[in-house]
Amino acid sequence: MKKQLFEYVVLLHTTDEKGKVTNSEIIVPKKEMLAVSDKEVAFKATREIDDKYVTNPENIEIIVRPF
Repeated sequence: MKKQLFEYVVLLHTTDEKGKVTNSEIIVPKKEMLAVSDKEVAFKATREIDDKYVTNPENIEIIVRPF
């Protein structure tokens, strides 16, 4: 299959005790990748997340868009 160009970024959202988002920060800056699908990009982007953020995976957001 033909690969496409995608951009992606990984965000970490911090929440308070009620679950409301209080802050968001970029933990993997915007990057480009050639891939067959956006799912492939998201899967590979998870490998770039530092171990210190993995304890709260529900607070991590991977944003992927075709270029």
